[in-house]
Amino acid sequence: MTEKISTDILVVGAGPAGSTAAEYAALHGADVLLIERKKEIGIPFACGEFLPSIDEVKKIFPEATDIGTLFDFPKELVSLETHKLRIYSPKLRVYEFEFDGFTTYRDRFDRYLASKAAKAGAKVLTGCAFISIDRNKVMTNQCEIEAKLVIGADGPRSRVAASLGLPRNKELYPAMTAQAIGDFEPVVEMYFGNIAPGGYAWILPKRGGANIGVGISPKFARKTVGKYFEDFVKWKQLNAGRPTGKYVPMGGPLHPNYNDKGFIVGDAAGHVMAVNGGGIPIALICGRIAGKVAASCVRSGESMARYGEACRKQVEKPLRTALRTKTLADFCWGSQRRLELAMRILGKRRMANIIRCKRLFP
Repeated sequence: MTEKISTDILVVGAGPAGSTAAEYAALHGADVLLIERKKEIGIPFACGEFLPSIDEVKKIFPEATDIGTLFDFPKELVSLETHKLRIYSPKLRVYEFEFDGFTTYRDRFDRYLASKAAKAGAKVLTGCAFISIDRNKVMTNQCEIEAKLVIGADGPRSRVAASLGLPRNKELYPAMTAQAIGDFEPVVEMYFGNIAPGGYAWILPKRGGANIGVGISPKFARKTVGKYFEDFVKWKQLNAGRPTGKYVPMGGPLHPNYNDKGFIVGDAAGHVMAVNGGGIPIALICGRIAGKVAASCVRSGESMARYGEACRKQVEKPLRTALRTKTLADFCWGSQRRLELAMRILGKRRMANIIRCKRLFP
């Protein structure tokens, strides 16, 4: 007989967005259940493992509130602090500028956030895969859950979004990443051109190694992402471990991201910076919004629309600016020469603005 569980709020997916949503919903008095399809949170993962510093996040998302609290992580989650970002053009011309951040250990990072949710009072259930929603009843591979509200934080191909009747990501870029052993300069490196058409290849230094990877656009790629990854590893002579793959939503934030049954957040809602593929900062910001609003909805009848409004206010402008920049950049990808020229015209100052989701010409 199928076990039945009742809860105020069901959060699907224990990544950064889901765990943060579960934590803040629980902190604000709701009964919360967080489910994760993996048996062990954070394993396996496919991620660049890089986060901007608190000051950089404030520059990128100036309307986001209380960033200091949200991005205050214990030292054991920091692998290596970096202070420079180096961009390589197709002809390997270098554009370097200051950008503060750090690499983390994504498996530990995800487990830390889930533990915070549990400490706040959320129940955490692993090995539990979402299947479908029928009214307020959610079917999983383990149990039937009755929830007043569902938060979908289940990735770029969100099944929760489909079940809720909310939009799903259409523009998905394949990416592949791995851990590399060796000594690396403490500088973030991004390589553009035919090495990763429509995207970029990266080397993100860590203590004793680096996170390496490639992300590409299906519109411009002529090979599989795996082949581009192999070519990059061979070209840079990297001692790479076994790679993992994922899809990155690059079409901008989805609307609507809520209805009368629930919300979508993180990759499920297209909460990614289209100029660099980064999503963890937005996952944390919007995860907190989702948790707070969800708790108010089930406890005091607050409008679900508050979630969409708060997301728009705190992260929408930079994400839309990044999407416009990406759309312009797509015109250059058909030609190495055109891309090289565009990068020379932009120079490092405007490239720094692009990475920070600022307008090309303020």
